[in-house]
Amino acid sequence: MEGKRIDEERVDPDENSEGSASEVCVPKFRKVIFNVGGTKFQTLRQTLNGCGRTKLSDELFLNAHYEEDECEFFFDKDPEMFRSVLNYARSGQLHLPATLCGPLIKDEMDFWGLSEIDIEPCCWAVYNNWTSTVNALEQLEKDRKQNVQHDLDDSASWYTKAKAKTWIFLTNHNSSIPAQVYGWVSLLFVMIAIFSFCAATHPLFKVPSTRRGANSTSGKAQETKTSDSQKFDEETEQHPVLFYIDIVCIAFFTAEYTLRFICAPKKLKFLLSPLSIIDLLAILPDYIEFIVYAASPDSAGETTFIINFMPLLRLMRALRIFRLIRHVPGLWIMFYTLKASFKDLSLMLVFLLVGMLLFSSLIYFAEDKEVFTSIPHGFWWSVVTMTTVGYGDMYPSSTLGYFVGTLTAVCGVLLIGFTIPALVNNFALYYQHAQFAIQKERLLKEQWNKDKEANDPKVS
Repeated sequence: MEGKRIDEERVDPDENSEGSASEVCVPKFRKVIFNVGGTKFQTLRQTLNGCGRTKLSDELFLNAHYEEDECEFFFDKDPEMFRSVLNYARSGQLHLPATLCGPLIKDEMDFWGLSEIDIEPCCWAVYNNWTSTVNALEQLEKDRKQNVQHDLDDSASWYTKAKAKTWIFLTNHNSSIPAQVYGWVSLLFVMIAIFSFCAATHPLFKVPSTRRGANSTSGKAQETKTSDSQKFDEETEQHPVLFYIDIVCIAFFTAEYTLRFICAPKKLKFLLSPLSIIDLLAILPDYIEFIVYAASPDSAGETTFIINFMPLLRLMRALRIFRLIRHVPGLWIMFYTLKASFKDLSLMLVFLLVGMLLFSSLIYFAEDKEVFTSIPHGFWWSVVTMTTVGYGDMYPSSTLGYFVGTLTAVCGVLLIGFTIPALVNNFALYYQHAQFAIQKERLLKEQWNKDKEANDPKVS
């Protein structure tokens, strides 16, 4: 019961000498009053004695919080959670309040001697969602601040202090105005490098090849029919301006990567970080290509393993796009969501695999064998149908095939409806938290500047 306090009825003094030591005995009232955070609760003493799983039946615990002047037990805890604890003592069922957050509930449960196994199934889903969200956000914040800072003291050398300031300048573009300018310059180089990578494949940025004669003489013995696009690629090369753009961008990226490595507080952690690996993989192909052509300038017209391996190296230049992660928080959150939602993605892939195998088997036996020549050949059709893409290169033409196609499409919609919302919710959660963390850091910096100005005697 909650409300005003009423007169207590004392028990016969002789009863104080009887009973087990675990019972509430000092002082012994038939009714016991609890003052929890300013809200008073009343219950029967026998209710507390019958609840052995909580600290409400612990005599020493209660006596430590007894107020003799008020004849009540005072706890500076949350009254809403205590209501649930008291109801648990009465009914044996622990139902959690919907107005409290998971971490606060966990602290309150630990204080009152309860554990997670006492929570009823109807409240467990919400509590588990709270706990999972808190753990995910803590991991997100840890990964977001994975660039550890230098531990400096007054005895640090000028070189160590310079490395610390340079590291902050390179990794935190919001630390100062020069750092913001550097961030925009770095972003500009990334965009120029991406433009150069894409423009190198466009006919507008092609010029006649200077090695055309050598290529034609060495290839007469192996002359075959080729398409116009293949002939164009063989007779042209990228514009020299793009080559010089690549040289400048690679020089900037190399200097940036080297400076980050020198100033990194923990070298091994820096080398093993995903962004550092991506930066290194985006730089290496250009150096390998420069070394190969410098060692053998006439190797462009020859067919060797290294030359055949060059297209793959050029493809690795596409990793430059991932350098945008440093400048666009939403892009980093998207990849982090995929990483954190690995279980959900795995479940979706399992569903897709089962559906792919099932519906490709059905369409194989339901349709003409000239279109669906085998069950593995039907894998492609089942995947594009379940994902509602439908390229139209393969489609059923019989009544039974229409039925199987309809069933495949409906099951694909259900598959997407079951799994995609989890990814969307995770992305929204992480993105909102990242925005909150950035805004909080900005406010803390402004508050620190205000406090510094207020404590600076020169300002007054």
